[in-house]
Amino acid sequence: MSKIEVNLVTRGRVSGGSQREIVSTLRDSYQKFGNKVPYKLDIFVAETESILTDFIREEKFRMNININSNEDDNPVCYHDAWYGYPRIMVNEERLSELTKLARSGALRHEAAHSVLHGSLEYHIFRISDECHQVALIKGIDHSVLEIAMHYLSSAIKDCEATKFLIEYGFIDCQAAFALEWLQPPSEDKILSLNITDRQARFIYHVALLKPILFSHPLLALSKKKKISLERQVLLGRKIEEFAENLKGPGQNRLLQIAAMIADNLTQDTHKNVDSALHQAMGLA
Repeated sequence: MSKIEVNLVTRGRVSGGSQREIVSTLRDSYQKFGNKVPYKLDIFVAETESILTDFIREEKFRMNININSNEDDNPVCYHDAWYGYPRIMVNEERLSELTKLARSGALRHEAAHSVLHGSLEYHIFRISDECHQVALIKGIDHSVLEIAMHYLSSAIKDCEATKFLIEYGFIDCQAAFALEWLQPPSEDKILSLNITDRQARFIYHVALLKPILFSHPLLALSKKKKISLERQVLLGRKIEEFAENLKGPGQNRLLQIAAMIADNLTQDTHKNVDSALHQAMGLA
């Protein structure tokens, strides 16, 4: 394994046991990844959700990042590369609610992000002129398209991270994490964006792609892979329940688009996000 500089910072009362578990799990992940590791990693562990939320808000203000940009609701872990190298932020309060296997899955997922998306370029995505034209025809505002791009870029990166971890044998921990953590997007949060019903539905459908694409590589595994069949079945049911709210053709279209996006991923994240946005315009 290439040498990696790890810096740990805590806020609040974070137990020594939690600190050791977090650092140990991340270091074990990087050891398995071989030379595919960042040269430097900052780990920020917050005792509570409110402390982590305040820290992220402070960082966004300091970095002049849109304060209102939507992140996951109540994240267990969070990653960024705003300083040009990867950082992993951990909500100890939420992490402690998970089983040991799911905690491992959450931390390893962020380790994968640090390898695959550990530089600033993976936070900057451009909306193509073609997508702007389609949005104009369908009555989708530019601001709404930006929100859709945010959700999709996050969904694509999650799908890539899950695929990456599967390659290294981290399968059941990802399934356990997905089962305990994945939730459908908050309809109330999307409705609070003060946009038309049609545009809100579009954003809600796009936001649903995040948990679906996170899970898709796990659900696509054959029986030959080392995955608990019970977890795979339960995860499949959970994803179906997320899509059931759409009913009829909308549900089928969402799952079809998710499958097309996942099945056509390349090694180029920006290309994947661009392609996914083109596909997602079919949900408008």
